[in-house]
Amino acid sequence: EHMYGWVWLLRDVSWEPNFPTTARSAEDMYQIGQRLNVDGVIAINQWTLLRLIDSVGEITPPGGVPVNSRNLLSVLEEGTDLHGRAYMDLVLQGFIDKLDRPASIPTLVRLASGLHDTLEARDMLLFFDDEGLQSLMGELGWDGRIAQDTRDYLYVVDSNVGWNKVDRNIQREIRYAVDLSRGPRPRVNLTLAYNNHSGPSAPSCDPQWLNRRRDYGSLKNACYWNLVRVYVPQESIMLSSTPMLLPEYSVSVQIGLGRVGEDSGRISSTHNKKVFSGLTAIEAGERSEITLVYDLPSSAVQREGDVLIYELLVQKQPGVRQRRVAVELDLPEGYRLVSSSAPAVQTDESHVSVEFMLTSDFLLRVELTRATNGSG
Repeated sequence: EHMYGWVWLLRDVSWEPNFPTTARSAEDMYQIGQRLNVDGVIAINQWTLLRLIDSVGEITPPGGVPVNSRNLLSVLEEGTDLHGRAYMDLVLQGFIDKLDRPASIPTLVRLASGLHDTLEARDMLLFFDDEGLQSLMGELGWDGRIAQDTRDYLYVVDSNVGWNKVDRNIQREIRYAVDLSRGPRPRVNLTLAYNNHSGPSAPSCDPQWLNRRRDYGSLKNACYWNLVRVYVPQESIMLSSTPMLLPEYSVSVQIGLGRVGEDSGRISSTHNKKVFSGLTAIEAGERSEITLVYDLPSSAVQREGDVLIYELLVQKQPGVRQRRVAVELDLPEGYRLVSSSAPAVQTDESHVSVEFMLTSDFLLRVELTRATNGSG
């Protein structure tokens, strides 16, 4: 619909945010194309390579120039210009060749630490056909699945549909305001903010399919066409959203699936979550905000005697290095903050805020209790 992509290729298989689903599709497509069955799927990205190369020191890809953590990204860009996507394989092979050689204990310790960090940051995801191994990956949180065992939940997934490499220039922010004073169903005001820090020489957004040349330097300095998907608890009730109007020169309009000025916002359900999705285009140097208002299910807040417990899991999108997140809670009348799993600021009797940088999955747990005389 948004890229006129009627042929599904293995290189695009990670469109599905639930990694076990992606991995099974990748296994099936690989078997169809190569007539080979595999035992599992490991997903990595450039940030994985950066961390691992930093752990083992300099490597030399087959037929390539020496690569270290300081020049990796520029070498990848130049190599991709010359050799296409296959150059990533050469760098990975150089890393594997390095592992085949004897290594010191400190190097092995750094490598183990680097692997752990990439798994925690969701820059490496693991899937195994062996049920026991896969169950362990789920317990460790390394399987990339959409979580099902939390009370409140937020997972923002950005997908670049503009045929460029501009993601590294995008600054992302989340403001998550929850009104816990509204009785059984807390109300959420969610704002997603995007700043496109591409330079003034970047081409305009129109048309979406514009040929922006093939060199990486040009591709990463461009308009940001983003198909955003927001996953929230299944029983949430959507109330309003910022209109995300289709431009005349979007692919959807040009192929007749959308109309100029039509709101691209959609609500659907998958993986036991309610999903809001929509298309937005952000010119170089501009900022864009998307606001959603919805009511959470009553189960978002648990009561234990006079104590109210609110938990929110914010899941990190693989490949997105960080998002700045601000969570703001309006407390029920007569309640005060007792504890928080993250540093919290109570600005007055009824308002608590928590700010953090989302670099891995983040679970916030807040406990509230009835205020007694003299306690506020």
